[in-house]
Amino acid sequence: MGRGLAGMAVIIPAHDEQERLGCCLDSVRAAMDHLAGACPQVEAMAIVVADSCSDGTAQIARRHISEDPRISLQQVGYGNVGASRAAGARYALAGLGERMDPGSIWLASTDADTSVPENWLAGFAELHARGADAVVGTVQPDRGELDEDLFNLWQQAYHPVEGHGHIHGANFGVSAAAYLGVGGFEPLAAHEDVALVTSLRRAGYRVQATARMQVLTSGRLHGRLREGFADYLAGLDHQMLRAR
Repeated sequence: MGRGLAGMAVIIPAHDEQERLGCCLDSVRAAMDHLAGACPQVEAMAIVVADSCSDGTAQIARRHISEDPRISLQQVGYGNVGASRAAGARYALAGLGERMDPGSIWLASTDADTSVPENWLAGFAELHARGADAVVGTVQPDRGELDEDLFNLWQQAYHPVEGHGHIHGANFGVSAAAYLGVGGFEPLAAHEDVALVTSLRRAGYRVQATARMQVLTSGRLHGRLREGFADYLAGLDHQMLRAR
């Protein structure tokens, strides 16, 4: 299948996500278990970056750490999602990079309010083997948290097809070599994912946009991040209300 991987790290920034982090970690652990069966040569780990948390986010992470040594916790006080993702990447590379070449390491990114499919990491490994330096996936908001009319409006506006134009930090992966080649995540309060993908494309790396790896994310309208996905949904909600 071409290029191989030796290590994969999942970066999960979290700010006051005690209610959702447990489900996220359950799904990431299932994805790591699936990867172990599909690609037993690949070592997997997950890093929760608890940023400026005032709730039980760290405690939820520690509970999972006690059950699964592949998970670790970093507590930071940046108040900045771009800096948080970058800190997770540094931690992963400090561990895996001592034993592996950056070209054989994959950095996967999701969010603490998101659940990934079981084949998520194995899907990244397959696309990397076929030549992708980075992969941007799609998302679907939890329809149980959305008004049915708002969910339908979201479906009309969102186009999860191969070669799509969406970029989500909740469903993104990149070769560590490519990540380091463009300087990694910038310390941006929002759209750090877009900035990184833009840099990768400008530098000539192959960025593959796929709809085959979709994650389920929160449908809340008031998120932890300005200009994030929750604000996008809130904008659709406002548009819908004005149209009535």
